[in-house]
Amino acid sequence: MVHTAGVAAATASARRILDVDLLGTVYVIEAFEKVAVRGTSLVCVASLAGHMASIDDEDETALATAPAEELLGLKAVTTLGDDPTAYILAKRANHVRVQAAALAWNRLGARVNTISPGVIATAMAKAEADSDADGHMLAMLDACGAGRPGTPGEIADAVAFLTGPEARYITGSDLLVDGGQAAWIRRHMRRPG
Repeated sequence: MVHTAGVAAATASARRILDVDLLGTVYVIEAFEKVAVRGTSLVCVASLAGHMASIDDEDETALATAPAEELLGLKAVTTLGDDPTAYILAKRANHVRVQAAALAWNRLGARVNTISPGVIATAMAKAEADSDADGHMLAMLDACGAGRPGTPGEIADAVAFLTGPEARYITGSDLLVDGGQAAWIRRHMRRPG
């Protein structure tokens, strides 16, 4: 099973991002845990953006474990500012929800993971690039290890790996598939402090 539903800051409000990218993922993890059997594998598509989140341990624990109906009331959520911040938080929440769910899935003989694509050549990425007034996305793509956006096929290959028998010992993990984009961001866009 692969959960791919998602919206981005260039095309959705903060509330819509939280509804689809945060709550939607939580609902999928919870629903499929109820029917998972030995050998089941769920991959939730998160994002490179989740690796850029600055969330304290208390908030991260709450995002990982709070019941779905309480998530939108958490301090980390209610203090959000703009739409890109909501996207980053939602994608980090995807990572930590999967980590928290892994033990229960393990008991069923099932696995749950996230995959975090970087910039992939899709309509959603084009909308993000078009809204990137500072040109950070294009600069990153030019300078990152791969020097280009990824392709949907490359993400499909990574998902096939995660859901296949070769990854039978991988659960509660995130696979970053970004052509070196995270490395570029960490090197060139460090936050002060």
